[in-house]
Amino acid sequence: MKTRLVRKLYPAFLAVATLLLLGVAACATEPPVPTREPVPPTSPEVMRSGPSTAAVPVSRDVVLEFAAEQEAVNEDWDKFHVDFDSWRARLSACDRTAAQEALRVFASDFSAITQQARDLPGKGVARELPDNVILAANGEEAALRMLRDQWQPGNPALLENAQAERGNAANLLRATSIEVDKLEELDKPEDQAIAEDFSDALEPVEEAWDAFNDNYKTLEDDHIDLESEEIVTRLRALAEEHETVLGSLEDIPSDKVTDPVHALLTEAAETEAEAFEDLLDAFRRIAKAEAEAAKKALEAEEGEEGSGEAANGNGADSESEEGAGASGTAPRNAAQDQTADGLSLGENPGDQGPLAQVPGDGASSAVPAVPFTRPVPATGSAGSAGQNGDNGAGAVEVEDYSAHFDKFEDTLDETRVVRKQATRQLAALIEGVSEEDKEALAEFTEAFSALTEDWDEFHLEFDQWVRTEGDCDRSAAVSQLNLLNQRFSVLGSRVRELSQASYLRPSADLLSEAMDREGAALRSLSSTWAPYESDVYRGLDEERANAGNLRRLADRRTLEVMERNGITP
Repeated sequence: MKTRLVRKLYPAFLAVATLLLLGVAACATEPPVPTREPVPPTSPEVMRSGPSTAAVPVSRDVVLEFAAEQEAVNEDWDKFHVDFDSWRARLSACDRTAAQEALRVFASDFSAITQQARDLPGKGVARELPDNVILAANGEEAALRMLRDQWQPGNPALLENAQAERGNAANLLRATSIEVDKLEELDKPEDQAIAEDFSDALEPVEEAWDAFNDNYKTLEDDHIDLESEEIVTRLRALAEEHETVLGSLEDIPSDKVTDPVHALLTEAAETEAEAFEDLLDAFRRIAKAEAEAAKKALEAEEGEEGSGEAANGNGADSESEEGAGASGTAPRNAAQDQTADGLSLGENPGDQGPLAQVPGDGASSAVPAVPFTRPVPATGSAGSAGQNGDNGAGAVEVEDYSAHFDKFEDTLDETRVVRKQATRQLAALIEGVSEEDKEALAEFTEAFSALTEDWDEFHLEFDQWVRTEGDCDRSAAVSQLNLLNQRFSVLGSRVRELSQASYLRPSADLLSEAMDREGAALRSLSSTWAPYESDVYRGLDEERANAGNLRRLADRRTLEVMERNGITP
């Protein structure tokens, strides 16, 4: 029975054995599975998946060394901030408020100089000397007040304006010094002799000048009764008279003592000559215009008479010729042609005196000035002229002559003032300086010297402030700032040398970012720093605050690694 059971199970055992053999053979031919190498903590795979303290063993020594170096860097970083803030505080003179306060002080100090100028003594011969000094002080003080009120950093316009006004004041003070020197030299006998000789030579010129003024005044009084041609004739004579005065004045010998007087008189005479030439040109144009109007009126009248004679026939022509004397109509002569044509701009009616009259009767003269209105004159009998006057035919209103005389009279008023001033100066040169004037001049000179000394001292202080930009040494400040930059760069190198272990990498990266941001702001400050700019530190202050936040976050990351791995300092 057992034998039969074995026989029945034998095929099954054989099949199982065969399968076992096939499995063993398959296992023997399969290639071995390679072992996986450990991934370094700084590989991209670990960087992507984040640090894994489980995969990488944490070294207690590395962590403690990193924490100690991080603490040392933070301490040096804080010390750098203390030193930087101390340097910044020492630059108080570079603040905008400090500059504004300094300008207020300067403006206040100069007001005392202005008051000192107003208190200068001015008596006798020195009575006019304080005028230019006061003008100079007022101008410079006004410029300083404008600089104080409108000053802006980086805008040099107001400072340049103050310096320009200072130059104008210096010119006025120099002119005052020259006047003082002239007055102090008035006592020299040789200068008095020169002034006397000049006065003797000037006397006949002054008399001729006064005669010209008298003749002109006569013409101005008579012009209302004169025709424009007569006015032109008399004006020409006066022009020659004035030209003689000017030539004589220029020929007077002068010396440095009398040059100022000579220059004043010559300039006044030249001004008169130019104004008088304008007056003469104006009346030349008036006379020519009126003569042309008279000529046109005469031609119109002759045309009307010719038309009447043609209507009456040839007999009327012969009667007109025979009765010419009775009717008062005569052929035109040369004088009438001259009156009708008028005077050209360059015409001279003859060598006549200043009071000469143009030949001819009243009917052949030009139109007088407004407010009178007279018919345009025409050649003919007195009766025909009267008829024209009755009916007003050809009446023309012309400009008022007195306006031209008034304009020249204004010029005469100005030159009279100059002549009086020159006369006073010449008299002072001749007479010299009295004892009272000497005392007055000495009193002014002493006060003026004290004023200029204070003025120069003020300029020295102000120039020092401008040169150093308000005691803010720009070059020294920039140099110190560059040294601070170098010091901060060394601190950055220490941050970059911290351990780069994967479990410490977050802290190291945060510190590097903080260092980069604050370092970039510090370098930018070195290239843009300037005095008086209130917001020049704004960018650095912002980045410094951001760096402080990153540093505190890095401290927490390091502490977390230590707590997670049971590491104590």
